[in-house]
Amino acid sequence: MSSKNVIQKRITLFILLFSINLFAFSQGVKVRVMDAVTGEPLVGATVVLNKQTNYIKLDGTFQFKNAEVGKNALTVTFTGYKSETKEFQLTKSNEVKNVEILLQPTSNALASVTVSSNGGKDNDKSIRRLEKIADPIINVLSAKNIQLLPDITVANALQRVSGVTIEKSSSGEARYPIIRGMEKRYINTLINGIKIPSPDNKNRFIPLDLFPSELLERLEVGKSLTPSMEGDAIGGTINLVMKDAPDRLLVQVNAASGFNTSFPDQKYSKFDNSTMNLQSPAQINGSTYVANLNDLPVAHLNYTEKSNPVNSTFGLTLGNRFGKDNKFGFIISGSFQNIYRGTTSNFFLPNSQPGLNNIPLFSDLQLRKYSVQSQRKGVNAKLDFRINKNNKISLFNTFVRLDDYQTRFVWDTVALNSVVDNWQRSQWIFQTINSTTLQGEHKLTSNDKIDWSLVSSTAKSNTPDQTQFIHQYAIVATSLTADKLQSMSRIWSKNTDQDKSAYFNYTKNTSIFNRDFELKLGGLYRDKNRDNYYINYSLKPVLGSVYTNINNAQFQFNTGDGAPSLNGNNYTFEEKITAEYVQGKWNLTNKLELLGGVRAEHTNQHYETLLTKDVDAKSGTIDYTDVLPSAQLKLALTPNQNLRFAYYRAIARPGFSELIPDGADGEFFKEVGDPIHLKHTIADNLDLRYELYSKGSDQLLLGGFYKDIQNPIEISAVKPLNINSLYLQPVNIGKATNYGFEAVATKYFGSFGISANYTYTNSSITNDSLIFSSRNTAGQIVSKRVSETRPLQGQSQNVGNVSFIYKNPKIGLDFQLAGVYTGERISFVSPYAGLNYWQSPTTQLDLSFEKKVGKHFSFYGKVNNLTDAPLELSLHQSYNGYMAASGSRILALQSDPENRIIIQKDYYKTTYLFGIRYKL
Repeated sequence: MSSKNVIQKRITLFILLFSINLFAFSQGVKVRVMDAVTGEPLVGATVVLNKQTNYIKLDGTFQFKNAEVGKNALTVTFTGYKSETKEFQLTKSNEVKNVEILLQPTSNALASVTVSSNGGKDNDKSIRRLEKIADPIINVLSAKNIQLLPDITVANALQRVSGVTIEKSSSGEARYPIIRGMEKRYINTLINGIKIPSPDNKNRFIPLDLFPSELLERLEVGKSLTPSMEGDAIGGTINLVMKDAPDRLLVQVNAASGFNTSFPDQKYSKFDNSTMNLQSPAQINGSTYVANLNDLPVAHLNYTEKSNPVNSTFGLTLGNRFGKDNKFGFIISGSFQNIYRGTTSNFFLPNSQPGLNNIPLFSDLQLRKYSVQSQRKGVNAKLDFRINKNNKISLFNTFVRLDDYQTRFVWDTVALNSVVDNWQRSQWIFQTINSTTLQGEHKLTSNDKIDWSLVSSTAKSNTPDQTQFIHQYAIVATSLTADKLQSMSRIWSKNTDQDKSAYFNYTKNTSIFNRDFELKLGGLYRDKNRDNYYINYSLKPVLGSVYTNINNAQFQFNTGDGAPSLNGNNYTFEEKITAEYVQGKWNLTNKLELLGGVRAEHTNQHYETLLTKDVDAKSGTIDYTDVLPSAQLKLALTPNQNLRFAYYRAIARPGFSELIPDGADGEFFKEVGDPIHLKHTIADNLDLRYELYSKGSDQLLLGGFYKDIQNPIEISAVKPLNINSLYLQPVNIGKATNYGFEAVATKYFGSFGISANYTYTNSSITNDSLIFSSRNTAGQIVSKRVSETRPLQGQSQNVGNVSFIYKNPKIGLDFQLAGVYTGERISFVSPYAGLNYWQSPTTQLDLSFEKKVGKHFSFYGKVNNLTDAPLELSLHQSYNGYMAASGSRILALQSDPENRIIIQKDYYKTTYLFGIRYKL
């Protein structure tokens, strides 16, 4: 039976069960149980009617079908609440009776609501309330929801949020978010509301696959800004709210193992990273040292194979309060993940320059095999001291580290298919983020309070001794052919990004014209220091040497390549940010709230490079100030309905390497920055959202947005003076617009539920400096600059999520089938007109479940990419037209030859993970 038929039968069975469940709710006694303080449903509460015991379902209700005529007594109990008994009369057997019970929290539970910063924000019912009362427009995932998702990293969990898509690495692991079509450069990332530095070697954005999702209490995606928020978030803000100290003993342990179906079909190839030198010869011996072959061992180019590597994860959380009156609280949460992935990729490498009329040419037909081991470690720790009811001091630290060990083999068919280049690369990248915050909250009077934060954060990335060598052999071997060595490269690179920050906020509650008014003002100061290091050694084979194995390979340095060279990849970058804001929140009526104000951010930057003095902008200082107004209106149509309007201005600062006048040699072009002409991006943003929060966890959100972007930054091909080749350089391209529509709907029917969201996005940007090759009237081939209008890079016009949920507290079962659709989007912007790389639409199906076993244990499973959905890149050019041009080569994989040329297809296979969870 085909997998398609199996899926169809399962969907049919699901619909049948769903229908039966709906019918069952048409008669009997329907009980609804809610928190008397918050009005939220108490899912899982125990209800007893005439010795029948059951549990409240996802929609906050349960229905008894066999109640007795006459007097009945209903008893409800739930941990942390006072039990309640309610009597009612049933006059006839077919009567439908609705009974609503409000449970009062016990004194401890009440204390957690009024005193603890936790506030129960780790479950779905409180998350809906948080979205409802929040000042900015936000979407939130709770810790409970994250736990039940098929995802184990923050990056993967983000794709479940409305309007968010993800950018994947070569191993298929999600790394960077795209919010409403705005790529990663337009998004900032916070931990507990505090901005963190980036380990990326060129840019500011954060690779969110560093963070294990189990460290979080909730995940917030902000889509509008208030004056009290940092202003560099045109696309939005991602706030990782870490677990907080609980009000009573908390113990959570989980352990899991699994596998990826890439193996054993593809052997996992492993190298020994312990043989790599963490420092380059120049770092060890001094900057003027001339390296020799003894400094460059090759042991890590020997590979061993595994057939079935086992994935494993482990997590532990401990927390409690202690001391007199429980004034001291702590929590420590740790996570370890060891995941193996294999990728098979077919890639047709376009020439660096296309042919006549920009018809692409392909010089290399590559088969790539990746073996990747990702070791992810994370620790979140917090201590707090409640001095008294008005004062609290907290110290929290978050540390994450990701070690990626990647083996890459490439078989590259070149020279009219007569020979094959075999590339072998060993790469170890480890990245860390370490952020420590000391924070105080002080209530000065009944109407005045202050809060402050002192922050030290460091992000690092290190790629020691990235080694790649190439040998070439004939497809058809003869006595006259030999396996020839080609080249070897050795690269050491590292960067450190360190922030020292201070935040201060003052809040005063007063009134204007007898209407409540909240005044808030404050600011921040951040001192950032960043340094980049890069060195590359290039080797060539000894003349006449052949390849038998890497240990016997004979290499020598290219002339001068044993000595370090001066280049712009080695630099220091200092950035000082000061910001001040004033913000007011005014209840104009009982139903209408206005929040507005202005924020000023001053940016001062200075960089130093190792370039020679004759290089323009060898060092430089950049200075500017932005005034960022914002205003938000929130109208409470009913107690459960809001209508929101928001306007805000935001910025995006260029990446660090984009302000350095030199750069790295890319695969096709050299990459350089432009500190003289490049400007930061400014955008005016409008948002409108309707919100309906029904009883239980049901909700409906409908909204639209519009962004007017000035000086967007795009990568363009430039020809520097006195240079014959093209460089890639960041440039400001006039203006861009981005607008769209969002819809979020969640509905539960007893134990069943559906959660879905859809986002439509339409963006437009025009680049008038693209290259087009044509023949002039004299018959000569010439290149000219042309204009092209296209969407923003990374923007999908259509994005959707749908999850089918089943939750039965009586048997302790949670089940979720989740699908994600991402429409076509630009993956790479080409400097040549009509030759952008487009990622084809993808649909990914994932599954997760958790089953309670006894009082404290549960068994869970997570399955990702059930249908083995591939990543596919193509050019919007006719394959048939390409084949009709001179110099064409037959390319496999072509499924739509009239409209496009498929140039890449990657398969990541399916990942299974099964584990045990313990919770006290």
